[in-house]
Amino acid sequence: MTKLLGSSYTTDYVIRQCFPEIDNVNDRVRCEILTLENAKSFWSLIARIGLKWTRDEDRKHYPSSIFIKVPTISMNVLQTEDDMEGLQQTLIDLTANEESFYRIMENQSIPGFPFPQYYHGEEVGEVPGREGCLVLEDFSGKVASLDYIPGFTIPQVESLLDALASWHAYVFDHPEVTKPFHHFKHIDADFQNLLYAESQKLESFRPDWFPDGRIRDLEKYFTLDHGMGAINSWGELEIPPVLVHMDMNTTNVLWKKETMATSKPEISAIIDFQQVHTGNLCEDIARILQLGVSVELRREHEDRLLDRYHQKLEKLMGKRNPVSLEQVHSAYRRVFPFVSNFSLFAVVCYHSMYNERIEKDERVREEKQEELLRRAKGIVDDVYRIINL
Repeated sequence: MTKLLGSSYTTDYVIRQCFPEIDNVNDRVRCEILTLENAKSFWSLIARIGLKWTRDEDRKHYPSSIFIKVPTISMNVLQTEDDMEGLQQTLIDLTANEESFYRIMENQSIPGFPFPQYYHGEEVGEVPGREGCLVLEDFSGKVASLDYIPGFTIPQVESLLDALASWHAYVFDHPEVTKPFHHFKHIDADFQNLLYAESQKLESFRPDWFPDGRIRDLEKYFTLDHGMGAINSWGELEIPPVLVHMDMNTTNVLWKKETMATSKPEISAIIDFQQVHTGNLCEDIARILQLGVSVELRREHEDRLLDRYHQKLEKLMGKRNPVSLEQVHSAYRRVFPFVSNFSLFAVVCYHSMYNERIEKDERVREEKQEELLRRAKGIVDDVYRIINL
């Protein structure tokens, strides 16, 4: 029995939980563990477990590998926060959120919105003495994700918005899936204060782009009241809520390698549902456009991409579509300042993450840090434009 990722979990335990119908695990499968590099992670350690089945029928019926994720507080988190009690509670909440998502979805296949097959999961402390885990379909070697910089291409953004339209159409037809996620514990006053404090560091990174007070004057848009108002703005906009992923970073979208650089890139899976919650349909769209592409590309394609998203909804739902094009644009403007809280905080984090361990070439590292700050400047400029309309 081999322990996984320094946790209490063993391969024997994990295999038995994933495939409980197998009564003699040690005779039927041999396991190989590969700990995966996860330098950009915030809340987990990950590993791949190769499964060598000894019987032909097992090789046909069971996967040749699985992916395991064990919750942890990474150094990327500790760089911005040292309240260990609060961080531990956040870890518990995020893990429970993701477990709930996979359990509720029950491995349903949502056309156009792929996510990994779920084998087993435990919340932090759900099983006495266990740290919590999530065991999913393994995509190692089959897919690729993108770096934060340069981020997504416009065809990739189009594919992502088509996927979101497919997901939202499913949720509109199955509104019951939103009910368990109406209360999003990760958004509280302390967390909003952290986002505000960290975002102000931009003023010291590039004083010429973020003169004194440029971030500080946005304080009311970092408050809990504003955040909850934005998340729940579907009510005031008179549109149904959706399940929001909340963390649509480049690293959380897995692409088919053979098509990812083409004009029609295909998504293999969307991962990391730790922050899923009931909210405004444009939260994920805003996150993709704020951080995932350059300022120039966002501004050039923003309106067209929102139109495309609505057209996809119309194609999928026809007369059942409960959202007008005008409401899509209104929803986007409504959540843009709130989504910027996370985007600006992320820029500060990613700016620090681009160190010598992740990017050894100093020139490339500086170029990526500069582009991150350029995107942050564009976000802030457009927040001011929106709130002053």
